[in-house]
Amino acid sequence: MSGRAVSVAVDAEAVAAGLEAHEDYRVVRRVREMRRSETPGVRHDMVAAVVVDVETTGLDIDADPIVELALTRIWADANGRVRLTGRSRTWFEDPGRPLSPEIRRLTGLSDEMLAGRSILDPEAGSLIRDADVVIAHNAGFDRPRIERRLPFCAGRPWICSLRDVDWRGLGFEGGRLGDLLLQAGWFYSAHRAKGDVDALIRLLDHDVGDGTTVLRHALDRASRPTARIVADGSPFEARIPLRARGYRWNAERKAWEREVDLDARPDEVEWVRRSIYAGRRDPSVEPVCWRTRHGAR
Repeated sequence: MSGRAVSVAVDAEAVAAGLEAHEDYRVVRRVREMRRSETPGVRHDMVAAVVVDVETTGLDIDADPIVELALTRIWADANGRVRLTGRSRTWFEDPGRPLSPEIRRLTGLSDEMLAGRSILDPEAGSLIRDADVVIAHNAGFDRPRIERRLPFCAGRPWICSLRDVDWRGLGFEGGRLGDLLLQAGWFYSAHRAKGDVDALIRLLDHDVGDGTTVLRHALDRASRPTARIVADGSPFEARIPLRARGYRWNAERKAWEREVDLDARPDEVEWVRRSIYAGRRDPSVEPVCWRTRHGAR
């Protein structure tokens, strides 16, 4: 034999299929941009969603502006299966100051990439406003920032794929997008807005085993109205039973709060009144729907 390397053509998908058929192996595929046109056009019974993600210069909504906005329109059938995808769009925006080394490392963005760039407000805004629902993973971060940057988009229905999906009930563990995606058989390079959008679309389209997808479950759960129970003014020592009950600390309003289904509201109000306020008062109760959930308060 010669010492020259031998090039062998490999059908990667055939190899993957063979491994998947073996009980000792799992195959994880790289996420690529989804491009589907499974119907000749948009039907009246389809849900039009826009999947979004933003990158910012930091975590402070007042001091750290958006530097990258990515979104893709999708259309799904009654089972939540993605049937059509629109063109992916990404905009950069110059923050007017250098990026920190940490943000450059996390996002792969550079000052040169952002210099002189800006979000195309009319186009980005029209894509968001025309959708039936907007979806982000951790919408509590993305929604307030998008609505501040594009205020004419405020008030659309939103889904948070992190919090509005019963992942444990669907057989998943954890909540990070990368971890959930791995369990669905995919991997991707995180921390760029477009990559996160492509990854989330794949996850939303994942069949959960009952003929429907993650997206269908997200739509059903997020569209239900709920009540936010706010244990404002609770004593410091109440943090332990509140946390154990499922309450989360809202640093902005300095109060513990929890969303519950409407039929659970009376029992939850009674529990807070009795267990946290010793019968002296009721907690605050706020109506919530997907037009207000995950927005700035």
